[in-house]
Amino acid sequence: MNNNDLPSISALPKGENSWRIDWFGDLAFPNRSIRRTQPSLFLHLSRVLDGNFRDDPSILLSPDSTTPAKFQRKAWVSVGTLPLLRIGDIWRDGRLEARPNYQLESFADLRIDDTTVHLIKAGLNLDDKGFLLPLSEHPWHMQCTHSYCVMVELPENRRLIIPCIELIRFYFGSSSSLVTKLFLPPLERKALYCNPKFDKATGRLVLELAEQISGASAADIGRLHLDPVAWRAAVHIGTSALKASLVNQHVYPQAFFPFEGNTTLIAAGKWLSFGEQPQATFIVYNLRSCSHHFPYRSLRYESKDNIRGPVQDGQSELTHSAKRRHQSARDSRDQHLVEQDASNGLAPKIKQIRFEPRFPDLKKKTVWKNQSLSSPDASQSFLGTAARPVKQAAIGELGSERRIRPVDLAVLSRPESDQQRPVPAFLRDAVKELMQLQGLHIELLTKSEEDGWTIPVTILSNEDGEIDLGLCVVENTGNLRLRRTAVFALTRDQKHVSAVFIESSPMHMKLYPTTGDDPEEVWRTLECAAGEFVCRRESESANVAELIDSVFDLKHQHTIHPNDG
Repeated sequence: MNNNDLPSISALPKGENSWRIDWFGDLAFPNRSIRRTQPSLFLHLSRVLDGNFRDDPSILLSPDSTTPAKFQRKAWVSVGTLPLLRIGDIWRDGRLEARPNYQLESFADLRIDDTTVHLIKAGLNLDDKGFLLPLSEHPWHMQCTHSYCVMVELPENRRLIIPCIELIRFYFGSSSSLVTKLFLPPLERKALYCNPKFDKATGRLVLELAEQISGASAADIGRLHLDPVAWRAAVHIGTSALKASLVNQHVYPQAFFPFEGNTTLIAAGKWLSFGEQPQATFIVYNLRSCSHHFPYRSLRYESKDNIRGPVQDGQSELTHSAKRRHQSARDSRDQHLVEQDASNGLAPKIKQIRFEPRFPDLKKKTVWKNQSLSSPDASQSFLGTAARPVKQAAIGELGSERRIRPVDLAVLSRPESDQQRPVPAFLRDAVKELMQLQGLHIELLTKSEEDGWTIPVTILSNEDGEIDLGLCVVENTGNLRLRRTAVFALTRDQKHVSAVFIESSPMHMKLYPTTGDDPEEVWRTLECAAGEFVCRRESESANVAELIDSVFDLKHQHTIHPNDG
């Protein structure tokens, strides 16, 4: 992860000193005159005294590595910024400087349920036998002893302690738009998604994200829909905060795991003693990985959000004509996040950030959506002069007349090496031909996080469960993998056709009459295409542009329809 890609946070200390995020304090609206649309968290930071931490991060385990906790710097930071913030991270001049591992531990086969997980306060003295977080070893939470944590029982009378805000960040911090909703009760499903359809036999989930909900949170929202434990955990965040505010207490949000069952957790933190027992308590600074499975096999979602995101490599030539008519003020290179409400008059944008994958289970599952590539009026141009660059940005809903860009942070769980991948080689020529067509609305139906264009070809198996090896290719390593496939919806007037491309040499391509009205239709189309590929491997003989042009001129007749079963 390149730290320079992350936005600067104006609320954090300025200057050349390095500051460590120590803990998350209470939740409040500190200044409603400039920030009304979402609450903020009270961040506690300490100045790092030993600059050698850059070469030897273990230095940071010592309380002497920072200024005394009683001299902590505090800053109010919007809850929508939470995807960027982790306990233990080092910031300098408002920018992320380092993400040390501290002590990186793996806790295998943990049982997560109400018998093994307990809600506690950070300052708990357990059975009057001693503090779980002794100040002599961990002074950084001393001003937040009433904040909540979850305690997970470990073998040999040991325990794992996770601050509730960190639990929220890890499991729900996939986007600013999702995490903000959790802190603004009451949480309603329609604020996140609608029209869900789940096929228990195939494990396929389809849903529509609500307006202004980022696609980066689709996987998390899929779990919220299918797992009642996850939904209760999400609702509890806001209701616990509301309950505290109604009795005029400091608001320390509570949180629980969004599932019950077994998991392996990987976390960075520090081992602490308890009484005479060394390494009895592991305090988690930040979670890195959770192996618990998601309750679906594949997820296809549609997004109503029209927030503009960054152009990916390989897409700029495809979407340039469509973007010309949306000329707007560009963002300054040194744009920073401010703690104010965003402008009512500036177009919202997405700021993508890439961290290590959090959930190994999602590597085995496909999460994908539609993306419009061109439309008949895409050639229209916008006449006007671009305004001066926008130097400030803010998370959250619009609410001011200040010149502040509204942004949504979207966390992509992909390795850095997979950033901004171009059109896959087998598909590149076909995409170029598609984009030369005039007068069509072209929509990619298989935009995935894996490569931005394709998904694995639909698995077909016989009654014994054996997969046809014709759907696989042999990699250079000798391993088999499923072929990749892409589907494009082509529309003009009332005519709708789907073009399917399957990775092979030469590339396999077929056209299917479709309606575009049924969410299940794309799966039937994929199954039909995979079946034809295995049985006959016949492909359309004409080039892509000529074939599609003939279809929309009604010169081409096709007898196979995916809706015919």
